[in-house]
Amino acid sequence: MNTRLRALQKVEFRDPKPFLINLNNLEPQIAASGIDSRLKQLRTNELKEWRETREAALFCYGMGQRIGQTIYLARGESQDFDFIASWVVGNEQHLAPVQLKEVVPEGLNPNASLQQTINSLTKYVDSSDLTVAIHLNRIGHFDPSSVNIPSLGIAALWIFASITPDGSEWGLWGNFLEEPDGTRFEYPV
Repeated sequence: MNTRLRALQKVEFRDPKPFLINLNNLEPQIAASGIDSRLKQLRTNELKEWRETREAALFCYGMGQRIGQTIYLARGESQDFDFIASWVVGNEQHLAPVQLKEVVPEGLNPNASLQQTINSLTKYVDSSDLTVAIHLNRIGHFDPSSVNIPSLGIAALWIFASITPDGSEWGLWGNFLEEPDGTRFEYPV
């Protein structure tokens, strides 16, 4: 384990489920309010951290549902990662630095694409411990076999997206650097 990850073992890790439940309880009130849609969607510079924390929590919660145990998260933005995921097997704590990417909604950028986002990951040439999680924030069907994965210098590539219009069910696909498989999970309530 490298020095960077050893230092991160000392940060505070949190269970993503309570955060997502609390956020879910607030969202109907926010949706019904008359505030600007950019604020509702956490699309301002001041709210970027909250949007990314929500995405990190969704990814960790989905991974936890996939493997059957809690995946904790700690914010710890660095030059090549946005947060650290952690889980324990036996007496050993595992840590994974995760870089979040997003394919933004079509209304924000109709030209953004999942393939374009994946292709941009070739810039990570010396990141063998980095996991990349892409939030596919688009309405529509996702076919995992439709993506072309270039040679990447990262540890893992995952894609997650809401699979229902109301965001109550989510899909998690990956690891695309191995044999990808999909997992469906419900947003915690």
